[in-house]
Amino acid sequence: MILPGVLALLVGAVLAFAVHGDVGGVGVGTVGVIVMILGALILIAGLLRLRRGSRQRVAGHRDRVYRTSKGKIIAMVIAVIYIVSPIDIIPDFLLPVGVIDDATAFGWLLFAIGQELTRRRGGQAA
Repeated sequence: MILPGVLALLVGAVLAFAVHGDVGGVGVGTVGVIVMILGALILIAGLLRLRRGSRQRVAGHRDRVYRTSKGKIIAMVIAVIYIVSPIDIIPDFLLPVGVIDDATAFGWLLFAIGQELTRRRGGQAA
């Protein structure tokens, strides 16, 4: 659920901010905002599922259960809400600086998700 949520969030952002026009009397920007919100909800649902344990087979040891910490999940959910929220530290109308804070939050979110998925699949757990 995480990767489809990230993809929908990204596609919705592109539709909302980069594509102009109407489709069947509905603005593409409106469709983009709706897709962004749905993607954010799917992503948050996926992030909340990270708290479930993931069994990893470690050579010579019993199965180890890896769980993402509550703090990291909360930080990732806050990042999603910040990206979708119209309330920003730097307003988006101050282009391009206004978009950089959202892009930074999105970049950190992608990094954190990649890190957690690697750990859950038995990669390096740093």
